[in-house]
Amino acid sequence: MSGGAIERIDGQAWTIRQLFSGRRYGLDNYQREFAWEKEHLKELLTDLSERFLDRWRSDHEPSEVVNYPPYFLGPIVTHVRQTNALIVDGQQRLTVLMLLLMWLNELQADRDDAVAGIEPLIVFDLFGQRRFAVEPEDDYDERRACLTALMTGADVDPTQLTSRSNRTLVARYHDLDDLFPDALRGDALPAFIYWLLDRVHLVEISTASGPLALETFETMNDRGLRLNPIDLLKSFVLSKVGVADQGNVNRTWRARMTALTEADNNAHVGFMRTWLRARYSRTAADDTDISKSFDKWVRREHANVGVRYPGEFITFVAEMDRLSRRYVDLLSAAKEPQAGLDVVYANGRNSVTLQLPLILATLTPDDDAATFARKARMVGGYLDIVVARRMVNWRDYGYDAMASGVFSLAREIRGLDVDTLAKRLGDEVASLPETFDAVGAYGLRARNHTRVRYLLARMTAWLEIQHDGITTEPAFGPLLKKFMSYEIEHIWANKPELQPQVKPRQFDQFRNSFGGLLLLTKPFNAAYGAKPYADKVDQYWGQGTMLAKSLHPECYRLNPGFRKVIEHYDLPFRAYESAFDEHAIAQRQALYQRLCHLVWDPAQYGLAVAAPMVRHRTERTRAHFGISISRLMERGFIPPEAALVGTFRDLDYHARVTHDGQIRLDSGELFDSPSSAAGGALNRGSWNGWTFWRVALPDGSNPTLNAVRRTALKSGLTP
Repeated sequence: MSGGAIERIDGQAWTIRQLFSGRRYGLDNYQREFAWEKEHLKELLTDLSERFLDRWRSDHEPSEVVNYPPYFLGPIVTHVRQTNALIVDGQQRLTVLMLLLMWLNELQADRDDAVAGIEPLIVFDLFGQRRFAVEPEDDYDERRACLTALMTGADVDPTQLTSRSNRTLVARYHDLDDLFPDALRGDALPAFIYWLLDRVHLVEISTASGPLALETFETMNDRGLRLNPIDLLKSFVLSKVGVADQGNVNRTWRARMTALTEADNNAHVGFMRTWLRARYSRTAADDTDISKSFDKWVRREHANVGVRYPGEFITFVAEMDRLSRRYVDLLSAAKEPQAGLDVVYANGRNSVTLQLPLILATLTPDDDAATFARKARMVGGYLDIVVARRMVNWRDYGYDAMASGVFSLAREIRGLDVDTLAKRLGDEVASLPETFDAVGAYGLRARNHTRVRYLLARMTAWLEIQHDGITTEPAFGPLLKKFMSYEIEHIWANKPELQPQVKPRQFDQFRNSFGGLLLLTKPFNAAYGAKPYADKVDQYWGQGTMLAKSLHPECYRLNPGFRKVIEHYDLPFRAYESAFDEHAIAQRQALYQRLCHLVWDPAQYGLAVAAPMVRHRTERTRAHFGISISRLMERGFIPPEAALVGTFRDLDYHARVTHDGQIRLDSGELFDSPSSAAGGALNRGSWNGWTFWRVALPDGSNPTLNAVRRTALKSGLTP
């Protein structure tokens, strides 16, 4: 053939390791901004973690990951130019995958079981230049500086970045701290990284021509009628209603799907899954099937859930119409504070998307706006209390950790009236295993900055509102949004010499104690954060929030509104005029514990809480992925109150197993698992506690918890 080389379209399946091995992906000028929102990242992490955890067990060796089912992340389209491939389609996914690899590499730093070879996948030398795997063809200096800072743990001020893409990139990188499941941070982490690198696949469709690559992308997205699950479900529903009703049903369906997608790109699919699970699911198996393919589930199960005849299908669509409107309202309230739905915004800040199915479960198509708001406030408030208590007890509140329990509860509270719902959710609060007693030993650690900021923001907002007028139903949404933009201020400067009475090893523990922290604006933190207490207490009074002002004596002399709050709620506030030592921190810790009880008072949400019930830690929780400490104690492999010791860099860290299988550090902090306890002791975001902790057994031996677990497994013990 004459006229030049033949143009080709090549397709190649890659693992993530292969995709990033010595390969660089450029972003052409026409590419849109990197625009993934937090919810998109959460959806990806949820999909990845669920697929991995369905197969992983704690007794699996990393080599067994090769037999785990693969996961397909879809196609990307590129065209080759010189030393790199230009991305035509797939920028968002490739950028997020690069960020995830960067973050995982930092998370596993210093671990004995760290997976080698991640950094060369992210950044490498190209003819004497340091290049990242995904970066733009132009204006790359800021991107490269930004990524380098993130990799080295340096602070990046998003307000100083000129590129919207780079600001979004920084935000999504830090969101990983909040969204990455706790279940993957411990002994599962190496196996998950191997699975991500070698069992997660993409298909690259590449050409040598930019125009041909664009044509290929457009063909993939535009040609043919590709029916999605929403279309398939609509087609099925239309086939079940009478011909005379098909026009109205079709118009209603199209209008609601349009409204949903205008609220959020994928909200129509999210609503369908959420609504069907909330209102029609009967079992956990239904939840799984609806999540995987809701259109097939409706086709198979519609008669069994009471949707058989044409009139029932019309009612089905009418319910979809009404509840999808409520769903849009909830999505909006989760993003921006709205009157009466402050707690929905609070849960949105904490990425508690499970509030959506739980609220929808309680609604009926006949509920008016006031009833909707009351139910949303009750359900959202219940979850808000659960999340806050889990935070201070170092428990995971992510989707994977709570989904099973939430969907089980949704079936139990489906369609309840407000009075019955108030009592039912009040009983749930009374039976929660976690309490705010844990606040007494709570503090700032490597993995909980956002959680601490949230708790402080809620307490700060509550105090500001009460100062303006005592109320049992504080409208805290706008103030929460404001204070979540503040920075965490350590009352103690990071200078051990200013606290000579404190042992050096205890300095960080005291400094990071919850009672030693405040929220203040970034300029204040930058100007005064490193100063001795006596030099900045006047600034707390002049520029701080009420929680900061309360450290200064003038707050008590010149502020009758504040004194009224103290008297009304019997709060142990006190001033510290010129010195703030470890005893003052302990006093503030007790104050914060009391504030937590008030801030998360169930009554403000309309919940009727009776006397506390007997707590049972296993209620509606997902089965363990392996042998737990509680299980080892139950079968006698570990004695109750057994002493634990872990060693890192020639320092010993001590803990003890509690009677209910938790681990209590010397600091008093309680953790649910060996890995979270090791992370807390070492102030690391991730650690394998099963290999870190050694346990003192009655026979005088000191095996690792991992060795004890292996012995139990060999003896036939099952989870």
